[in-house]
Amino acid sequence: MLSQTTEYALRAVVHLAKNPEQPQTAIDIADATRVSPGYLSKVMQSLVRGKIVRSQRGLHGGFRLSRDPSEIPVLEVINCVGPIPRITRCPLGIPGHGEKLCSLHRRLDDAMLAIERSFGTTTLAELVEQSDDSFPLCEHIQP
Repeated sequence: MLSQTTEYALRAVVHLAKNPEQPQTAIDIADATRVSPGYLSKVMQSLVRGKIVRSQRGLHGGFRLSRDPSEIPVLEVINCVGPIPRITRCPLGIPGHGEKLCSLHRRLDDAMLAIERSFGTTTLAELVEQSDDSFPLCEHIQP
């Protein structure tokens, strides 16, 4: 349901939320999240454009969250790189259906709405707070 790019973006911002004290370089983030540096650069550009992350050049440069992790809903990150698709019209293009969805497509869209609501009420801070040492958040996992 979520794209690989979206998952990479979530890994990156969770890493930043866990390390707010200093900017993180793209290499630091790539190593910690196991995302290739080249692809991560594209993801980080999207997050900067979406004002989730800010970048700083120079000797002590890198990436930081633009706001406190408690102020950033997971859904905002998702919408920045790959919004959850909603079904607003008959996906089969059946004449007469238009915006009136059949029971299958209505339920699929209801599921998407439930996911949006869940991610909309969960912040990055909550993800970091809810992790424990036995299950780290996608960081430094041995293959």
